Amino acid sequence: MASEEPKMRSIAGKLTPNKLTEREDDFTFNVTYLANRTIKDLCLFAAKNGSKFTASELESAYNDIKAQALIELYSASTVEFGFANNSLGVDGPFIGPKAQFDPTRNSVVLRCSPRSEFKKDLKGISVIVSAVEEGLPVVIKILDVVSGSVNSVLTPGGGLNGEGDRTKIVGEEGKQVGFFFINATDKKETAIPMTSLLRNDPSFFSFIIPSLPAGSYYLEVATQYGGNSKQLLKEVRRNRFPYLLEVSDGGDDRPVIE
Repeated sequence: MASEEPKMRSIAGKLTPNKLTEREDDFTFNVTYLANRTIKDLCLFAAKNGSKFTASELESAYNDIKAQALIELYSASTVEFGFANNSLGVDGPFIGPKAQFDPTRNSVVLRCSPRSEFKKDLKGISVIVSAVEEGLPVVIKILDVVSGSVNSVLTPGGGLNGEGDRTKIVGEEGKQVGFFFINATDKKETAIPMTSLLRNDPSFFSFIIPSLPAGSYYLEVATQYGGNSKQLLKEVRRNRFPYLLEVSDGGDDRPVIE
């Protein structure tokens, strides 16, 4: 049987200048990710590494537990699942003691906090700084034009105005450049078509937000721009805006239990 104790490893990454502050010696650490593992991958690895269950049995059990976890979560229970404690909350203002839920300004949101047992594990992971990575595109601030919200909300079909550094989208044919929304849950990537890009300058950009399903997203920018439009960087530089952005479903956000 596989050991229940995880193998402590190291994570590596590069430093990139932090454009969100005025200090010239302030850097952020970007982890170099080795792979993207799905539930199916994890079940397969567990089966190969000594589990008494097959990969399909493990995945079936996971799906059963997930379904039950959703029932409990949607019934207003706090649920321990995966690496986090999960609960539902309601965002938005309630004006007056008789205020009711208003889908136009209130939304049900999922709140997750790391389980305490993993905080101890994290202290045992060593961090290797491999280099300082210059020339990364950096998004500094975004404005959702419809809601007027800064660094928090996305309105599909509406406009988005942004400020940044080296965010001009240029690149060789066949290389994946542009702006991308990454679903925080399933990691699905949605590219912004160049036809939706309304402004494309080194320090300012704007585009039409695509039809994104309700959920949480990260914005990433990828370009070969390095400060000179006539001379492209050899490789695409890609970077993530650190704020989590929320898309509401626009209707009654109260969860439904089937």
